[in-house]
Amino acid sequence: MKMFCSSDTARWDAETIRKHYQHSFELMSVAGEECAREIQEKELGSTFAVFCGTGNNGGDGLVIAQALHRNEQDVQVFVVGDPEKGSHDFRHFLDEVVGTDIHVVFVKEDSVLPDFPEETVLIDAIFGNGLNRKLEGWLEVLVEKINELKHRKISIDLPSGMLPDLMEGQPGAVICADLTLAIEVPKRAMMFPENHRYVGALLIVSIGLDEVFEDEEPCDVIFFQSHEASDLLKPRSKFGYKNQFGHARIIAGSRGKSGAAILAARAVLRAGAGLVTASVPLCAEQALLTALPEAMCDADEGTDALISTKFSEVYSATGIGPGIGQAPETALMLRKFLHESTKPLVLDADALNLIASKKLLKDIPHHSILTPHVGEFDRLFGEHDDHFSRVQTLREVSRKYKVVMVLKGAHTATALPDGRLFFNSSGNPAMATAGSGDVLTGVITSFLAQGYSPEDAATLGVYVHGLAGDFATSLTGVQGLIASDIISHLPLAISELVA
Repeated sequence: MKMFCSSDTARWDAETIRKHYQHSFELMSVAGEECAREIQEKELGSTFAVFCGTGNNGGDGLVIAQALHRNEQDVQVFVVGDPEKGSHDFRHFLDEVVGTDIHVVFVKEDSVLPDFPEETVLIDAIFGNGLNRKLEGWLEVLVEKINELKHRKISIDLPSGMLPDLMEGQPGAVICADLTLAIEVPKRAMMFPENHRYVGALLIVSIGLDEVFEDEEPCDVIFFQSHEASDLLKPRSKFGYKNQFGHARIIAGSRGKSGAAILAARAVLRAGAGLVTASVPLCAEQALLTALPEAMCDADEGTDALISTKFSEVYSATGIGPGIGQAPETALMLRKFLHESTKPLVLDADALNLIASKKLLKDIPHHSILTPHVGEFDRLFGEHDDHFSRVQTLREVSRKYKVVMVLKGAHTATALPDGRLFFNSSGNPAMATAGSGDVLTGVITSFLAQGYSPEDAATLGVYVHGLAGDFATSLTGVQGLIASDIISHLPLAISELVA
């Protein structure tokens, strides 16, 4: 899903109305009804105070209030601002609400909020996607007062006060929601950890905006979801055989870290590659062959660390880095390997740390895939004060070095050399566990070996990895997940996308 800026989203709405509706308020009705349905289906409360601005976001709130009221929920509406200056669609639905027995309060600068019962859920529909400057004056004070209330808060489309396109720190007051119901697609500002305290849990509510507009309108920021993954996934031929599905190579492990090689190699096979060879030090050979009999092993001359592994054209794709350590001999091996390589590589973990310490960035083959976590990223490209500047650097270095950059984390960000930026939609906090990154290396290497382009292997691999983690977490819970659980659910995740 393309993450259009707010002005393009307004045009998207307008095009949808022009092609599919007779009146603009009909789309607003769909948005409000769908949000109300989510609130009711998830039983998020039975007593609600709906704060509505006088623009289109407030109109959504009025529709929500009516829908909840029809469902016999206890609803009050608080209109924030001068209704006479409201949008046409807002006034349309305000007239409808006033015609019911819903209690309506008009909030002005000197208004005092009532003491809400403890069970009241506050619905924030004050400001929406059109806000383009920070809140000031009494509106800023109102948002701060709402934030002081201990009640559960649900924001509609985005938390009021948030500037949707700003990929920097948010200025001014912003509603701190427990849940945000993002209409059609999340806003760019929601993708950053610094803004999580405003967004809370994120749920996307589809309202069927025009597909042709999305297909044809250019946009370089994408929210990567299941349908994008399904479109990329290649079907298997009935008469296919293992060699057609790629021979992947995993270069990994050192003394005490043979598990990294096992996890990555197993993930390669679970993600669909036909063959995998693991290049490991002698100390890891027996452990790998015992734990993963499906793998082939190419033992390095080094006993405790990799020292002699060389690039080979035999393999369809190579992933290198999990658990290799940072011994001087390994650094020398990696330098030679990068110089020899004629294919894009998947580089992770200690391979990235060695590239940082030995200044090997310029030696990386074009279109290779780098998968750093935050610490590895900053070692590569310098310390960053926040995730906003980190993502900006991510895009810059992807263009500069012509590599695919995968910055791991919640909503993993993948930058491509052509300037596109993908935010991932799958995955959960349970996946912040030892070995999870090794599994991702294996998954991406597997897709690269199967013939996917580096760009598709990275974005698809990140999504499948996250989806497998979601399936696994549904069984283990957030606290109990281990990396092997993610691997076990990779086939299910891929099957879900093929279905």
